[in-house]
Amino acid sequence: MLPARARIPNSLRLLFALTVVAVVLDRSHALLSAGPTDFDDAYMYLRYAQNALAGQWLAWNRGEPPVYGVTSLLHLLLVTLVDGVLPGRHAAVLQIASGVAALVLLAGLVTLCARFCQDVRLRGNYLLWGAVLLPLFCTREAFFFHAHTGMDTMLAALANAAVVFASLWLAEKPSSARALVAAGVGLLAIEARPDNAIVATLCPLLALLLLAPAPRLRPLFVWASVLGFLVLVDLMLKAHLLGTPLPLAFYAKQPWYYRGFVGEFTWNPFLFLEVALATASPFLVAAVLFSRRASVRVLLVLLIPAVATIAALFSVNQIMGHLGRFYFPSVPLFVVAGALVTDRWIQGLPDQLRSTEGAPRLARALLIRLACALLALLGGAQALEAAGRAYQARAQTQALASLGGYSVSAVAPLPDLDSWQASHEIARLAAEAPAGTSFAMSEHGLVGASAPRAVIIDLLGLHDRIFARDGFSAAELWRRKPDVIWMPHPDHTQMLRDILDSDELWQHYIFYPDAFTYGLALRQGGPRTAILTGLFAKHWKASYPGLRPEDYRARQSRR
Repeated sequence: MLPARARIPNSLRLLFALTVVAVVLDRSHALLSAGPTDFDDAYMYLRYAQNALAGQWLAWNRGEPPVYGVTSLLHLLLVTLVDGVLPGRHAAVLQIASGVAALVLLAGLVTLCARFCQDVRLRGNYLLWGAVLLPLFCTREAFFFHAHTGMDTMLAALANAAVVFASLWLAEKPSSARALVAAGVGLLAIEARPDNAIVATLCPLLALLLLAPAPRLRPLFVWASVLGFLVLVDLMLKAHLLGTPLPLAFYAKQPWYYRGFVGEFTWNPFLFLEVALATASPFLVAAVLFSRRASVRVLLVLLIPAVATIAALFSVNQIMGHLGRFYFPSVPLFVVAGALVTDRWIQGLPDQLRSTEGAPRLARALLIRLACALLALLGGAQALEAAGRAYQARAQTQALASLGGYSVSAVAPLPDLDSWQASHEIARLAAEAPAGTSFAMSEHGLVGASAPRAVIIDLLGLHDRIFARDGFSAAELWRRKPDVIWMPHPDHTQMLRDILDSDELWQHYIFYPDAFTYGLALRQGGPRTAILTGLFAKHWKASYPGLRPEDYRARQSRR
């Protein structure tokens, strides 16, 4: 039998190559021309990277102990490496990190399918798989969004794809050496994002149990014991060196962690899941359309870890979960499942055509399956939207704190300032402030990256152990005596209420509600008061020309 490539005419190979090149160039051009990322959380990685390059690895504020404040240590390493090459190119550094991970993910998925498919015409045919997978996957809105944000999403998806590769490779020819490699890949996947632990555990386990030929007990024992040992040591080291075994976001994103939080039910996991599954929809249709008894085990190996991860993510508050960000790292498992099921169907096609009734029966079966798949997609989308509406309706009974209790002398309100524009203005103010100036805030990504020498008091607990483990406390905030308070996002109603009800605010700060969108308070009588007052006046004038700050100074209403 001739090799698979010899069966593909040169004209088709050229067409496949042109398709791959066209898609890659188109997506690359789109990323390069999309403008700087405005995903504020991504800039948190950049702050840590800057501190690492300054010799203070994993410190949120310079001179303070390290904290587990990023969800992906592997992404932080990548951002740090890029920032070391391109210092000062903030958005570019982040977008290179997520964009490179996205391109490698595409190459990895093509390699996975070409390596582990069984049909002789498809195995090793990288151009064909690229021409099929890339237009179906990377032209989706969610793919582009996550490739552009600068976040760890694409690296986490790439890590899960690596786990799938290692699992299938281990099951193909079980050995202790391959088991060791699979365990190492699993640990790296967990460092790419902790919730990858489900895929890193279940995928190799199921591959060995369902796909591997006997004997497989020794490789299974080696893989499980080594991975378990590595994870245990990893958790112990993080607990000892960073203060917590898990990222601080794990604690801060538990349901009801923030009292009176408007976003408790507006960050909607059902609607986010709908977006993620829509990205994988062509491959889900293929899995339903072409599944056969011979492909059931492959489906179980890939879909059980993905579904288990999705189920587990419903236990966290998916703040900043735009376009299914938390679910997206599991999407590669659906992609590979659809591709490998299709491959096994094509491989068995001659036998199916030789069966009773042949082509007519096969065509009828495919039409019925296609109808079922489309109905399932449509019904699933409707079900998720209905569940999302019911989930969001719970916000109507949620207890929220009122945000009044003060007045200003101005009759007209301050002009609206876009939140991202406000972040830039506060970032410039913080960068111009003396080193060591302390700022308390909730929206601290861009500000933190723009002012690495400033002390950023994180009111949300994403980078602060005390607020992460004990919740927000106004008493703890006043103990730290911040020079500037850029008020929390108004969704945090109880946090704001606690600050507004404190005598400390009204006795020691001048408070300008709605200044720079969220409101800003300046501490009085401190060593930096004069400088900060001047900087505030400068940036007020740039943002609100013709308006006097004193007209918008808050005065506490009588209790």
